Amino acid sequence: MERLFQDLRFAVRLLLKDRAFTLTALLTLAICIGANATIFSVVNSVLLRPLPVPEPERLVLMHNSYPRAGVERSSNGVPDYYDRLRELQAFEEQALYDTRGLTVGIEGDPQRMSGMMATPSLLRMLRVAPLHGRIFTESEGEVGNHRKVVLTYGLWQELYGGRTEAVGQELRINGEPYSIVGVLPAGFSFLDPDVRLWIPAAFSVEEKSDDARHSNNWSMVGRLRPGATAAQAQQQLDALNARNMERFPHFKEILTNAGFHSVVVPLQEDLVRSIRRTLYLLWGGVLFVLLIGVVNITNLVLVRSSGRAKELATRQALGAGLGRLTRQLLTETVLLTAAGGLLGLAVGYWGVSVLSALGLERLPRGTEVRLDGVAAAFTLLLALGVGMVVALVPVVSMRHVNLSQAFREESRSGTSGRGTRLVRRSLVTAQVAFAFMLLIGAGLLLASFQRVLAIDPGFEPASVLTARVAPPESRYPDSQALRIFTGRFLERLRTLPGVQQVGITSSVPFSGDSSDSVILAEGYRMAPGESLISPFNTSVSPGYFESMGIALRSGRFFNDSDTERSPNVVIVDERLARRFWRDTNPLGRRMYSPGSAQDLTKPGPDSRWYTVVGVVSEIRMSGLVETDDRVGAYYFPLAQQPRRNLGLTIRADSSSTAITPAIRRTLAEIDPELPLFGVVTMQERLEETLVDRRTPMVLAAVFGAVALFLAAVGIYGVLAYQVAQRAREIGIRMALGSDAWRVFLLILSEGLLLLGAGLALGIIGAFSIRSALESQLYGVSAMDPFVLGSVAVVLGLVSLAACAVPARRASRIDPVIALNQ
Repeated sequence: MERLFQDLRFAVRLLLKDRAFTLTALLTLAICIGANATIFSVVNSVLLRPLPVPEPERLVLMHNSYPRAGVERSSNGVPDYYDRLRELQAFEEQALYDTRGLTVGIEGDPQRMSGMMATPSLLRMLRVAPLHGRIFTESEGEVGNHRKVVLTYGLWQELYGGRTEAVGQELRINGEPYSIVGVLPAGFSFLDPDVRLWIPAAFSVEEKSDDARHSNNWSMVGRLRPGATAAQAQQQLDALNARNMERFPHFKEILTNAGFHSVVVPLQEDLVRSIRRTLYLLWGGVLFVLLIGVVNITNLVLVRSSGRAKELATRQALGAGLGRLTRQLLTETVLLTAAGGLLGLAVGYWGVSVLSALGLERLPRGTEVRLDGVAAAFTLLLALGVGMVVALVPVVSMRHVNLSQAFREESRSGTSGRGTRLVRRSLVTAQVAFAFMLLIGAGLLLASFQRVLAIDPGFEPASVLTARVAPPESRYPDSQALRIFTGRFLERLRTLPGVQQVGITSSVPFSGDSSDSVILAEGYRMAPGESLISPFNTSVSPGYFESMGIALRSGRFFNDSDTERSPNVVIVDERLARRFWRDTNPLGRRMYSPGSAQDLTKPGPDSRWYTVVGVVSEIRMSGLVETDDRVGAYYFPLAQQPRRNLGLTIRADSSSTAITPAIRRTLAEIDPELPLFGVVTMQERLEETLVDRRTPMVLAAVFGAVALFLAAVGIYGVLAYQVAQRAREIGIRMALGSDAWRVFLLILSEGLLLLGAGLALGIIGAFSIRSALESQLYGVSAMDPFVLGSVAVVLGLVSLAACAVPARRASRIDPVIALNQ
């Protein structure tokens, strides 16, 4: 132990003495290890850390899929739930759930909150022990007994200040009285941290009936029995679907053509499906940054070891064994990297905060991301590993030192050993290759992002304000009440100063709230094996298309004459029009919505008919980048198809948000208990859909810039050290007649040789990871020649500048001074 303290004291003195080396190494380590700490914190929190429920590995998600109908990922119907409860033996428990917006009446100030509507089995499945009261009983999942609510800890504190007498009190939700039966423990959440309260899902006889099959509105989760697997559950579910095909033959052909199947997938795997590859790719990129930093530090250590050759030889000559010297070198290096690791922790903590500002909370489990004990331990172990690797270089060099040669070379200036030069050049070549790969990745993500920004959403988002309002059934019980409300609200909004156009819609683009439903065209003959389609289905008021700037291709928009008493009409987009009528004019043609399962093959008495009065441009509903299996959209007049959850789209001639207070006052004058919520400009909605692409692009660009800087420093360091070591040789060359230009080209050519080798290796490396890159790109190839060429030029110019400085210094060496050294 005494020797260890002695080695530590000696190491501290040496590091403090060589401040330039120490500060350079610490700065490099802090940046590289800090970047790794930041990204690992995200990867650990989102991908690696189990869900915060008991035995999360036994939780699986189920969903229906109709890929040939344009619905790759649907949800589940109520009949599915009861079938699976009865038939699937692999499950210990199953539950339906859905996140709903709820209006909570709080002392005359209604507030819109996110609530979880779920079968009573869900909280039981999650094994939640309430802090106060109880969770739902099975009987509270029946109509008439369902007006119960369980509060989250945060809402309980907010409304009742943590008082236990809150249990048993009433809370008005959507205008109805609900009895508080329990309070959930602090920190508990399931999938959505914004959920403030839970209410039981209760299903009517109609919702449970066979007529409701494939009316999918619910997510479904199950807990596997001990020993059961997701594969077994999948087999049982497939068998159940096959039996149902035979039980309901009128569905069989339709579902077969639609490619219907159901999927069982582990819940955690499904939750992060959209971000897993991106995070692993970023983690790989930041590890490349660390490798480049390690190479730089290794080169610094090699230079420092060359300068200490006489010291180490002297200590060895005086009797210090190789083991003793090895321990001293390890102590110095590990002490340095440990200090760098601690600085990296601070940088990592700051990095997580920066990511939060870039929209980290939008990621699945993004609100759980933190630099915890696991991430801190990983960071310190990484620093220790770097220290051990870097320390191997001087240790191996020392074991091959010739003492007499070390004393002789210390007394003159000359060239270092061929082996040392080869190692340093190889390390710099690897640096350039890693930097090239990172810059290619960053360049491709930037090019992809530019392609995404160039996508036309089909509407004009500038100067459009969106908001939401949800008239409750308790005060607006039927369609006529909803029509009166929307008519009055729309009329008042049109009179507000600064408003150019205003519309109301059931689905605001990019809001994540859209609906799809089967519709058919009169006279359209499906080819054998062709599937029904389920396009986006939206109800809109007059003024909606104008307020959004959606182009009219033919016919007309909806107007005030499209009422519940006028003939049913519909507007289709261009994609749906091409699907049903090819190149013919769709105006005046008829479409129908099936009223029952029998109507899916031909219209029946329950079918509802509509006349096409307009064709509009196709718009993007869920984001700028959508899959190619989109099948179009159709629109109904809101007066003919009233909806309860309504979105406002208001185009203003001034700042969109400036009219928000006037909108709130207008709504309060009509219904003071109805909250206005989700007030966001359309441009902000568009920007939110880009976060998943912008954040990786920004991080990749930062990593690439750091890698470019470190590679340039590496090339400069090697050539500068080489010039210093070869000063006598260069002096002799110049004394024998070589001019400054030739010396400049000599050093420059050696740097360019390193650059060329690094670029070649980088191309090979980029080719090997192209499949991982392609999954993150849009509209650009993973080996895009323009991107590769541009990156090579940038790296080449920076490297050329790094080569030119030591080359110029070499060309200005005075041969007289050099020969006298």
